Amino acid sequence: MNGQAERIRPLHLLGMGANVAETEGSSLAAPLETVDPLLDPRWAELSSTAGTALVFHHPAWLRLIQRQYGCSLGAWALTASDGRLECGLPFALMRSRLAGTRLVALPFSDSCSLLLAPGSRVDPGEFSHRLARESVRRGLDLEVRATFPAGHGAHIVKSFLEHRLALGPDVAAVESKFARGHRRGVAKAIRDGVTVERRTDTDALRRFYRLHLATRRRQGLPTPSKRFILGFSRLFDAGLGFVILARQHERDIAAAVFLTTGATLMYEFGASDVQFLRSSPNNMVLMEAIRWGCETGHQTLHFGRTDLDNEGLRRFKRGWGTDESTLHYCRFGSPIQTSSGRSRKVLSRAISGGPPVLGRLVGAAYYRHFG
Repeated sequence: MNGQAERIRPLHLLGMGANVAETEGSSLAAPLETVDPLLDPRWAELSSTAGTALVFHHPAWLRLIQRQYGCSLGAWALTASDGRLECGLPFALMRSRLAGTRLVALPFSDSCSLLLAPGSRVDPGEFSHRLARESVRRGLDLEVRATFPAGHGAHIVKSFLEHRLALGPDVAAVESKFARGHRRGVAKAIRDGVTVERRTDTDALRRFYRLHLATRRRQGLPTPSKRFILGFSRLFDAGLGFVILARQHERDIAAAVFLTTGATLMYEFGASDVQFLRSSPNNMVLMEAIRWGCETGHQTLHFGRTDLDNEGLRRFKRGWGTDESTLHYCRFGSPIQTSSGRSRKVLSRAISGGPPVLGRLVGAAYYRHFG
C-alpha cells in the first residue's frame, strides 16, 4: 500500500463479488451482499439512521482512511425486500509484508459494530456465522473491532473498555454526575483564566498536532501522521467534527479532536502541555464539549476505547459520570498471539526516551501495517 490517494478498486477485482448465496438453511433468506460504502447511497442512508452508528461508519471517514492508506474498502450487507440495507459492516482489505493480507472491520478505527437499520430483525449471531463463512470462502483472516456473539469460529484477540456519557438538554443535570474532583478541575481552570474555543479550520488542527506530538511522546505511544490528522479538515467541512483549544496567557495548553455523527459525539484525540496541567485545561476542554453536545441535541458523548491496564485513564473517564462497558476485538480464522506486555513497554520507553521524530516514524510504520 502507499499513502497516495487511489481510486477504490472494483470489488469484483478483489474476489469479493456482489452476492454470496447461503447454501445452508438460514433464518435470513437474503444473500450476503458486498456494497461500495463510498458510492452506494444505501450505505449513506444506513450509516445515518442506524442507532449504533459512529463516525467510523460514515462514508467521509472511509474516504479519509482510503485516501491516507490506500486500502480497498467494501461493506457486507443484507438487503430488505424493498432494496434498502437491513444491516451492514464496513471492511478493508489490508495488504502488509509484516501482518499479511487480511480483512479488517475496520482499521484505523476504535470500534466498528454491525449497523442495524431501524426496525431490523437481523440476528447478530446469524450475521457472525456469515462472517465466519466469508472468511473461510476468501481464505483470509478477518478481524472485527466490535463485540460479536461467541462461537462461529470467532476468537477474542483483544479487549478494551469503553465509556459513554448520557447527554441531555439540561447541562446542569449532566454536570451533577461528575465526580467532585472533576468539578473542582473545571472551577480551577476558570479561576486560572483558561479559555476555550471551538474551531474547524486547518490551523486549529496544526496547533492540536503540535501538542499531540509532545503528548504521545510523553505517553510512549506511536503518533499518527500529520497528513492523517490534517485530513480531518474534510470531516469538519462535512460537519462531522471540530477541535477545542484551551489557552492560557495567549498560549495553547490543551486541545482535543471531537467527531460527531447522528446523536453521538466522540472524543477522538486529546493532548496537553504538561507544564500547565495544574490548571486542569483538559477538564475545561471536556466541559466545553459536553456543554456543546447538550445544547445541540446530542444524546451521547463517547470517550473512545481504553486499555484494560490504563487505570489512570479509566478513572478519569469514569469521573465524568460515564457508563463503562467492555469492547472485544474478534478474529475469524487463525487466532493470533498479541504482543507481550514486555515488548510494548520496551517500545514505549524507546519512544518516550528517544528523539521526538521516533514516535512519528514508529507511527508511520505501525498504522500502515497494523491499522
